[in-house]
Amino acid sequence: MLYCTRGHKLHCSILKTQPLTAQSISLVKMDVRFKMACMALLSIVVLRSDTTGLTFLSILCLVLRISVKFPIIEFIRHLRYLGFLLLIVFLAEALNVSFFSGGTGTLVSIDQQGAVEGLLICWRLIILTFLSILWMITSSPSGIRTAVEWFCRPFPGLPGKQVATMMSLMVRFLPVIVEQARETIAAQQCRCIQNRKNPVYRTVKFSIPLLCRTLKTADRLADAMESRCYSPENSRPLSLKSKRSDWLVLIGITGFCVLTICM
Repeated sequence: MLYCTRGHKLHCSILKTQPLTAQSISLVKMDVRFKMACMALLSIVVLRSDTTGLTFLSILCLVLRISVKFPIIEFIRHLRYLGFLLLIVFLAEALNVSFFSGGTGTLVSIDQQGAVEGLLICWRLIILTFLSILWMITSSPSGIRTAVEWFCRPFPGLPGKQVATMMSLMVRFLPVIVEQARETIAAQQCRCIQNRKNPVYRTVKFSIPLLCRTLKTADRLADAMESRCYSPENSRPLSLKSKRSDWLVLIGITGFCVLTICM
């Protein structure tokens, strides 16, 4: 599992998390099952909230950020590519294109209601991204695997061990992909690819090498697991024990979500 260990180190270096303090230990040691339940509740509330609800959720994200203490500047810098997606979403909601406008009409116009809806969608995506990264850096892949396997038990016929293994590998693999994207961008800058004015050319020259490197890394990881006779059936799951504080956090998040939706 060489690549998994490397991915964990890359994940910490990407976000440059500081050593965990006493304030953040409770969040890290929280039962992963309860964190996943809180994440699901907050995600539903984010999708159903209006401006007031999103404001309360943003305050909650600020409190969590202060508790975990990872630098927000690094979060913004490494997720700057999300801004292109947010811009596309906003323009898709805000702009009205008319192909049948007359001589006095405008071809492209801005819809105020659509602009507001676009801002709300971007706001929701930012909150969901923050919560996802916060969940990833405070949860170990072994804990995520065990929690997913536990949630899959009530469903007959669902391969819970395989699903849990895929989830844990995905968490480990994301920082590796981010690091490979950074290396690809650095290599392209050395070759002055950024001087090309055609954005399609730059996108193709970036996406194809990154996809090839990702697939090759996945093949090497599969070979490494197979050579070590890895099997989800033979792996020993991590024992999860809920505490009183976990139930209190879940009850508090549930009450917060109900209050946010009702407002």
